[in-house]
Amino acid sequence: MSGPARKPRVRTREDPGRYQPCVRCGGCYPTYGHWPEGIVCEHCVYKAKNTMGACVACGHEGVVPGVDDAGRPLCRGCSGITLHVDCLRCGFEGWLCAGDLCSRCWLADKVDALLQGSEGGTPVALRPLADAIKNMRSANSGVTWLRNRAVSGLLRQLAVGEVRLSHEALDALPASRTVEYIRGLLVQHGALPRRDERLATYQRWLDAKLAAVEDPEQRRLIQAFGRWHLIPHLRRQAEQGGVTPNSFLRAKQSCTVAIGFLAWLAARGRTVADWTQHDLDAWFSAGPSTRKHALPFIYWSIKTRRAQRLRVPAWEARTHPKLGEEQRLEALRRLLLNDEIHLHWRVAGSFVVLYGQPADRIVELSLDRLSAPEDGPLRVRLATDWVDVPEPLATLVRAHLSSRPNMQTAANKDCEWLFPGSMPGRPMNVDGLVTKLRGIGVPVMATKTGAWQQLVREGPPSVLAEALGISPVTAMRHAQRAGADWLRYAALRSS
Repeated sequence: MSGPARKPRVRTREDPGRYQPCVRCGGCYPTYGHWPEGIVCEHCVYKAKNTMGACVACGHEGVVPGVDDAGRPLCRGCSGITLHVDCLRCGFEGWLCAGDLCSRCWLADKVDALLQGSEGGTPVALRPLADAIKNMRSANSGVTWLRNRAVSGLLRQLAVGEVRLSHEALDALPASRTVEYIRGLLVQHGALPRRDERLATYQRWLDAKLAAVEDPEQRRLIQAFGRWHLIPHLRRQAEQGGVTPNSFLRAKQSCTVAIGFLAWLAARGRTVADWTQHDLDAWFSAGPSTRKHALPFIYWSIKTRRAQRLRVPAWEARTHPKLGEEQRLEALRRLLLNDEIHLHWRVAGSFVVLYGQPADRIVELSLDRLSAPEDGPLRVRLATDWVDVPEPLATLVRAHLSSRPNMQTAANKDCEWLFPGSMPGRPMNVDGLVTKLRGIGVPVMATKTGAWQQLVREGPPSVLAEALGISPVTAMRHAQRAGADWLRYAALRSS
């Protein structure tokens, strides 16, 4: 069998000299045939086959290709229109794939064919995956996905044993989104053990990065820094709940900038073993702000006695982007009221504007951090304490819970994330969230800073830090920049 559930149709040009006008759209397109109302073109027939609803005359629910004099839908029987839209196997009424089967029956046959093992039947380890694909909410999405040759080819190789069912075997394949997606499905449905994908990705990335360093001594230093300092830190984080996007990114940046730092020293005729104070001062004073990412390597080199102890210049951000209060309120108004923005973007953006939350924490909010009783207030636990969610944001969150994105396929069955991502078992991509919010006028860093400088004017920084999940030192720094004198407040309270 072949053919998608619903191929995108390319509309042909009108040809009045060849085709008669369609009674429905009035265009002179290739004619499908004669219906009781007159001549209809193939485009209008395609649209009619995909029109689902309830017939106003008899109440039949299914395909309603006809219309009455008032433009209301009619079923095939009441309109007198003859269309073949019944699945030959299950009797489902709707769009048919090749072979006169509905999308779900076609999908089941395709899965059985792809995942048939060398001894016949689907291997035991792959049966949960097979069942999940067959029973996904949107069968049409499954049909389209399995028509991808890379997808069907890898599933077939796994079924017959050409590719072993292991993380190591998948790691050995050329890196691609298809491989990672199928890996995620296999983990999600118990065919592979869970592992921290950011940790595994960093280990592969480090191997490739080391291979590109030509100088043996520099490569040896970076290898020791990456494998004996950065990876153990990421591994500890993985054991405590998972490597965060920021930690993953910082590890890559630290390694990349350290390589650049060693090359810069080499150009000056130096190594870390004989660097001078002047070298460190020149590195931090003359280059871009990204040079700060060499700090972990510099501290590690001194601590492990690979370099002599020098005074490491203190680095502080020169600018602190901040969204003004009027701009922040305008952004919040847009998120709460603009129905043209997808609901999940509105909810995620509102958490930034109201609570000053970073993007990586928002995407990794799980459902157990929400309390949404039918007869009580909606609450969220952003750090250690539960925080009430005000209206109308609470209403938006409840609506989002009933219509979370990326829940129509086999990728996110029983998904724990408040914002499911497109990759199986993973939350929304943090970079995608940052880019989208920036596009709708909510720059995350500036908005987060503006939110915190407003929050610390309204409550003690130490209390806010515990409730919203930042360090007390950072909260106090926001208070100082905002001019909020909470030390004086505490003295007045104690007296």
